[in-house]
Amino acid sequence: MPAKSKHMERRKQRIANAKKNARLAGKLRRRRRLQALFGLLAIAAVLTLAFLWQTGFFESEPETEEFPTGEFEEDPLLDPELDAELDPEADPDAEATEDPAGEADEDPAGEADETDSETE
Repeated sequence: MPAKSKHMERRKQRIANAKKNARLAGKLRRRRRLQALFGLLAIAAVLTLAFLWQTGFFESEPETEEFPTGEFEEDPLLDPELDAELDPEADPDAEATEDPAGEADEDPAGEADETDSETE
């Protein structure tokens, strides 16, 4: 229905523009809410993954072999022969084979050669 005056026509146009702007503002408001929700979900997912990674959740555990208990009679770690193989300094036989006096005899002879060459 046409407006009766120019004033009424403008008034009708303002009301139509206000309704249109209200609809657009509602759409933008809903879009922003959804974006904020998805942003929060993404942040929560990243934080959860970072926490799980720090705690070692994603590391693969090495497969352990199960040994029958009857197969071993002694604990292999307490075996003295194995200790001697792993740590030769702890072996009492190795200390007996070393001759610290023999090393001391070689040093003075070497020094004597050096002093003879200096005097010449």
